[in-house]
Amino acid sequence: MKTRLTEVQNEGQEQEEEGKEVEEVKVEVTSTELERLKKELEEKTRLADEYLSRLKYLQADFENYKKMVAREKEMYETCAAEELIKRLLPIIDNFEIGIASAKQNEDESPFVEGIEIIYKDLTAVLGKEGLKPIKAVGAKFDSYLHEVTMTVIDDGLTEGTIVEELEKGYTLGSKVIRTAKVKVSKKAAPENLS
Repeated sequence: MKTRLTEVQNEGQEQEEEGKEVEEVKVEVTSTELERLKKELEEKTRLADEYLSRLKYLQADFENYKKMVAREKEMYETCAAEELIKRLLPIIDNFEIGIASAKQNEDESPFVEGIEIIYKDLTAVLGKEGLKPIKAVGAKFDSYLHEVTMTVIDDGLTEGTIVEELEKGYTLGSKVIRTAKVKVSKKAAPENLS
């Protein structure tokens, strides 16, 4: 059985404006030809959908890749900053020793004042990077934050109270990069009453 389709061709707006007639072309298409064209259209539509799906997966994979690269870059920068800060800690210790020594000798020269300004600026810059000193003296001993180097018998304090800080400890963000070396109180051993 033959189906007749009519196709109208428009030859542009200029022809319409000039008043020319639009030509009609009659095309005969068999039902088998129509079925073939429908199947071909369905196949092309399926392929287009498949390609679109693949494209969406590739876009998602690429977005995940970009996020992973950004996380790795941030982690690398953090590790690099941490290593630099660890190497600066002994310099900070030396500044603190020098300033304490100058104060003990009551030296208030402009040189000492300059050293104090440099120390404050350095600790401020490192503080902005997330470096914080660990609280020690008077705090309860915490093995995550503190390292016991000495103990002292003191019945007036609660056992495990930090009496003296021998070396400052620091955290960088939430990570301990150097534990505080401390002296901790302990109770006297009870005497044997035999």
